[in-house]
Amino acid sequence: MSMRLEQKFKVAIYLRLSKDDGDLSLSENGKSESNSIHNQRELLMGYLKGHPEMELYGEYKDDGYTGTNFDRPEFQRMLESIRRGDVNCVLVKDLSRFGRDYIDCGKYIEKIFPQLGVRFISLNDHYDTAAMGSTDNIIIPFKNLINDSYSRDISVKVRSNLEAKRRQGAYTGNYTPYGYKKDDGDKNRLAIDEYAAEIVRDIFKWKIEGFSPEQIARKLDAMGILSPAEYKKSTGSHFVTGFQTSGKAKWSHVTVSRILGNEVYTGTLVQGKRSSLNYKTKRIVYNDPREWARVEDTHEAIVPRPQFDLVQQLMQEDTRAGSRGEAVQPYCGRIFCGDCQKPMFRKTVNSGGKRYVYYVCSSYKQDKTQCSQHSIREDVLDATVLATVQRQIEVILEMEKAMDKIESLSWENTELAKIDAGLAFQRQVVERNNALRLDIYEDLRSGILTKDEFLSMKEEFTSRIQEANQAIERLTMERSNLRHGMSQQQGWLAQFRQYENITEITRLVVVSLIERINVYEDAEIEVVFRQKNQFEDIMQFLNEQGGEFSGARVKKIGQAG
Repeated sequence: MSMRLEQKFKVAIYLRLSKDDGDLSLSENGKSESNSIHNQRELLMGYLKGHPEMELYGEYKDDGYTGTNFDRPEFQRMLESIRRGDVNCVLVKDLSRFGRDYIDCGKYIEKIFPQLGVRFISLNDHYDTAAMGSTDNIIIPFKNLINDSYSRDISVKVRSNLEAKRRQGAYTGNYTPYGYKKDDGDKNRLAIDEYAAEIVRDIFKWKIEGFSPEQIARKLDAMGILSPAEYKKSTGSHFVTGFQTSGKAKWSHVTVSRILGNEVYTGTLVQGKRSSLNYKTKRIVYNDPREWARVEDTHEAIVPRPQFDLVQQLMQEDTRAGSRGEAVQPYCGRIFCGDCQKPMFRKTVNSGGKRYVYYVCSSYKQDKTQCSQHSIREDVLDATVLATVQRQIEVILEMEKAMDKIESLSWENTELAKIDAGLAFQRQVVERNNALRLDIYEDLRSGILTKDEFLSMKEEFTSRIQEANQAIERLTMERSNLRHGMSQQQGWLAQFRQYENITEITRLVVVSLIERINVYEDAEIEVVFRQKNQFEDIMQFLNEQGGEFSGARVKKIGQAG
């Protein structure tokens, strides 16, 4: 449709400013011009004053939206006005304000707008579809292509800058995790929010005590504690989440589980888990864990690393809380049949007006041919486990005294040296196999290796690298745990000190000290303690330092009577 310049035009002025790149454009005289919404509006309104044939219909403003796609609320609203026939002219400051996608910009300017009878004017580009010449048909696509390339370059620079910051341990998120706030002196560093941090500590404590995430959520709501989303709003944050479905967000088992699984509470930043597919789409993809940026000791921890690791183990175990809202039973997920290794089943029996609780092999309960009746009364089990734990603690404390006589933290320093040596070796394995993997590419190109030989060797080298990286991750975790103990001026031995005067078996005692309890026939039990490897290492260390350690060894097998 041809348009006469003397006809009347109902004009939509379109304004856009991206928060991603600052959007500074270069004018024809080389001067850097601000693309602020105010400046765009002033320029366009000044143009309209000099053109009486143009009547302003409305302003459409996308402030803070990228130009790499046209999924912008005000742009879409403008299209609706055009389709209704309310607008027949679109006025923008320059093509980059209209959009930065080469293909879509061309589609709107050269196809959609002409079909709808819409005149398009870009002031700074001196482009007007009502008075364009053949030169414009060549130049405009190039300008759109340049704008597209500019967006791609900016996107690459922003991504690279953010990745570098993450690798250096700088926090790059818009919103801080619950329990933290941004440091007043450094916006890329997390600082503890004491009020919320105390809630986080309670959540971890309750989980260890045997409460499920759902029970913890109900407990927090009953106490009137604001959920993370509501707490952020109460502190003045403009926090928005796609997970909220009601007017006021409540605690949920999902929220509690996320907190329990977030390594940030140990002082470690893990970033870069997700990213957008590319600069033209907001579609989110989940990155391979090997690509995550993980940096330890970037901020103060809320939860000690050993406590966090214990909770991760508990989250993996198949334990269920009681139907009436109680915490799980003390031995839940920790007691097994010594022969078939299946979990023991807790059974309650009422007899003679008394209530008895037994643990029975679950295999025997389901099919008596699968195993024999390994059973033990709960009160007998409590007494035996308590006596075994008390004796273990006695030996541990004797060990600690012996360690103090030799040299403070000498065992920890010895273990750190072993771990560092292991890390150095595994890193050499990674480096060596990476080099070998690169060499075989050259051998393939040179014809020294066949394709099948190349693929076989590549798979072998890749497997070695993966195994070494897994070993590095495990050793790094061990070193972090050990350093945490040393920073608290206590080693692994001192973790038992808090139970020195233990008088009863609780869920906290069981999950903190015991790995598993094996029940054999005739009510014979075996208590396997956590950190048994450290126990054996310290025993060996003491013997190496000063002869045989005098402390009596704990008998793991005890006859329940």
